[in-house]
Amino acid sequence: MTKYIKDKFRNVTAISFKAYDNDLVINFSGFENEQDIEDFCEFVFQRIHMRSTFGENPPTVH
Repeated sequence: MTKYIKDKFRNVTAISFKAYDNDLVINFSGFENEQDIEDFCEFVFQRIHMRSTFGENPPTVH
């Protein structure tokens, strides 16, 4: 993770929990503005090599 990313998202925290037998839910909070949420989503999904859509469209289902 670059220093820029660490600085930009320094106030972001996460909580994860098991929802059902094979489900994992992760919630990130602490973003400073709406654009930061989109940037973080794009960063996370790129790092785990998954496609994502975010914004005005319905959420991506993986």
